[in-house]
Amino acid sequence: MRFMTLTPAAWSRRGFILGLGALLIAPNVKAHAVAAESSPKAFLQAIYQKYVGDSAKTAVGIPLDSNAVIRRYFSAGLARLMLEDSAGAKTRNEGPALDGDAFVGHQEWEIGDLAIDVKESGAAKATGTVTFTNFGKPEKVVLELLNAGDGWRIADIQWPDGSLRALYRTK
Repeated sequence: MRFMTLTPAAWSRRGFILGLGALLIAPNVKAHAVAAESSPKAFLQAIYQKYVGDSAKTAVGIPLDSNAVIRRYFSAGLARLMLEDSAGAKTRNEGPALDGDAFVGHQEWEIGDLAIDVKESGAAKATGTVTFTNFGKPEKVVLELLNAGDGWRIADIQWPDGSLRALYRTK
């Protein structure tokens, strides 16, 4: 049996070819991830599946703990309002306007019986209605969605007692 000894030049060529292959594959992996959420319903399902169960146990939801996460889920205008409020609250040494989880409207949850219905009103707008039980009581959240060209984003969330956008208008 004969083994090949690889010279540094051979390693460089091999590394170059492997790197080039990775670059060619990477956009397809990202495209596949984006394609999974290419519809407004898939976008909402990806969000709300993280809420099924008990927030004190396994249903961690989506922590809005960074600018990138906020921009990933919310439209440019709403994200700007949220980020400005957060920065202003830190400066004033106060809590932010949003006191709970934006997606369910509560600080704690125990979500079951999740159902998502979406009505598209054009290529770039949709309305999602998410119904679920929270601690055994039926609830409904309505989301205004926009397709910003790089995926679906939330323009507003309406809970039974108000809306996310209205939180920032009144402050």
